[in-house]
Formats: sequence, structure tokens, C-alpha cells
Amino acid sequence: MHDPLEEMRAIVERTFLVRRITLGIFCLVAVVVIGFPGFRFNPLFSVPFAWLVLTVPFLWLLRRQKTLRALQNVYAAFFGVEIVLISFLIHRLGGLEWIGLVFYLFTVIYANFFLPPLAGFVVTGLAVGGYALVGVLEYFGVLVHVPAFGAAQPHRNWTYVAATLLVASGLYAVLAYTVRTFAGIYERQRKELERRERALARLSAKLLSAQEEERRRMARKLHDELGQTLAAARWALAAGRGEEAEKLVASGVEGVRSLARELRPPLLDEMGLGPAVRHWAERFSVSTGIGVEVEAPDQRLTEPVETVAFRVVQEALENVGKHAQARSVKVELRVERGQLVGRIADDGQGFDPQGTVEGLGLSGMKEWTGLLGGQLAVTSAPGRGTLVTFTLPLP
Repeated sequence: MHDPLEEMRAIVERTFLVRRITLGIFCLVAVVVIGFPGFRFNPLFSVPFAWLVLTVPFLWLLRRQKTLRALQNVYAAFFGVEIVLISFLIHRLGGLEWIGLVFYLFTVIYANFFLPPLAGFVVTGLAVGGYALVGVLEYFGVLVHVPAFGAAQPHRNWTYVAATLLVASGLYAVLAYTVRTFAGIYERQRKELERRERALARLSAKLLSAQEEERRRMARKLHDELGQTLAAARWALAAGRGEEAEKLVASGVEGVRSLARELRPPLLDEMGLGPAVRHWAERFSVSTGIGVEVEAPDQRLTEPVETVAFRVVQEALENVGKHAQARSVKVELRVERGQLVGRIADDGQGFDPQGTVEGLGLSGMKEWTGLLGGQLAVTSAPGRGTLVTFTLPLP
């Protein structure tokens, strides 16, 4: 099973690796440019170096966090410092007269993907605020404007400033919402995958236990019934009682056939779901004294659908016989709108679904129907019987 903390830590470390590679290239370009004779130093070239150095302590901190929330808080702090550096970079590149707002792009994407919703939106607000602050301070002359291209001064044009800030706010608001939506989808899928993995692990353990129990039951039947019958037949033959031996052998053959029918009814393969369910219901009624009414289609369905539907009905009836203390059961199977719809209702004592631990039988029924893309639900209440409903899509 995946550890969310370690999974998130590994992804965040990869984002830091991407930053380091990109900033390393910028630093190399800066060194080459600064090395040209007569080039005057520009504070702009210190930004990639400071940014690269910044990744070292934060990555060290990220690797030492013990909880997912702590890791997200450290990453959020890194985003805050990153926004300050980006805002300074935008200022040195001409402020609002250039496309500086794109420098916040990956900060906003990462923040809204990896951080909780509130923290992601706060980082987005800081990015928009940093960009707006540069524009406003340059407009009022608090910051000296450093033109990026030519002698034009659009930072003094209030219409340009307002329009640029509006575009930046809208762009990052849409970007944050979009990324947050995809992050939510990813998180829901991850949690659903973990839930299914846990359910499958529990079901596998229960199935293993049930398989061993079934093997023990079959071994007892073979030893106690068939083994003893064949042993008695051998003694009868040795004693010269041929007629008695013949009866014992016939009884043993019938026992083997009965065991085979328990494992898989021949009628299911030969005649289909309807006859197999009716035959099983008759045997159940004879052995338990519980009346069973069956409505089932005689048409043949696909083998997987017939097998799953029969096993669900079989398991539901066995649960009625063991726990329900019912007088009657009604089994309905119908083909409706391209799917097989099943209902097994009893008039027994019922139970409280909220206060009952889901056993192997119910888990197995849900797993069988789920494998074919169907659904199964159990409705019950103390003193009101139990209703099992399921649907299986038909090809």
C-alpha cells in the first residue's frame, strides 16, 4: 500500500530537481554574460543564484518532515520566498511592461497541486499580489522603473497597469481553480485506490480462510462418507455379500455426484440460470423447511453473468438458512433495460447493517457483482427481514 507522505515527498523532490536544472542553466548563462568585457553588473543576474541556493535548505527541511501536513507547510513557505524572488526579477525586467506574470506560472501550478486548497489559493493570491505590488510601486515612483525594452514607459499608463493587473488576476485565478480541480480528481482517485486495496486485502485473507474451511469440509465428506462407504463395500465383497456391496457402491457414486453438484450444479451449464436457481431453491427448501418462491427467466445469458447471479442467490439463501430464522423467501430475477436485476427477500428477523461487521459472504457477493460492473446492496432492519438487490449489465 502506498504511503501518502513518501509518495508526496518523492514528487516534491522531483519538482526541486526540475528547478535546480533550470536555475543551473540560468546561472551558467549569467556567468557567461557577466564574463564579457565591459559588461556592467546587473542585480538581475543574482536572482537565479539566490534561487538555486534557496533550494538547498528547503529540500533539507522537506526530507525531514514526519507528517504530510508538515511537509506541505514547509513547501508553502518555500513558495512564499520564491514569490519574493520572482517579484524582484519582474521589477528588474521592466515591471508591468513585460510578460513578467508568466514567471509565477509553475509556482501557482505546484502550490495548487501539492498543497491543501486554502494554502494553494493563498500562494496564488501572493503571486497576484506580488505582481500588483511591483506595478503599483512603480506607478507611484516608490520603486525606480527599470525599462526592459526601449524608452517606452507603459508603467505610467494607468489603463495599461489596470488592464495588465486584471489579466494577471484572471489568469491566475482560472489557473489555480483548474489545477485545484485536477488535484482534487487525483486525490479522490488515490483514496479510492487505497480503499479498494484495503478491501481486496481483507477479502483475500477471508477467501484464503474460507478456501481452507471448504477444503476441510470436502475432506471430511470424502473421508467420513465416501471413504467409509467404499470401505464397507470392500468388507462386504470380502465377506461374499455381493448385493450389499453393490448397494454400498451405488450409495458412494450418488455421494460423489452430490458433492459435484455442490461444487457446481450441472443444470447451470446445461439449462441455464433459471432452472439451476429453481432446482437449488427446491433443495434448500427441503433441507431447511423454508418456503422459497422463484421467478427467473428461462433464456440463456452469458456464462459469467449466469455464474455470478447463481452464486449471489446461493450465498443469499445460505445466509437466510443460517441467520434469518425466516419462514419464506422470494427470489426474483428479471432482464430489464439491458441488465439482469435480482431481488432476494426474506421475512426473517433482519439485522442492523450499521452495527454488523461485513462477513465473507456479503463481501464475496459485492466482489462478484463488482467484477462484472454491477452493483449489490443489502437492506435490512431488526424484525423486518432482509432484502438483497443486485444488478449485472448484459452484453
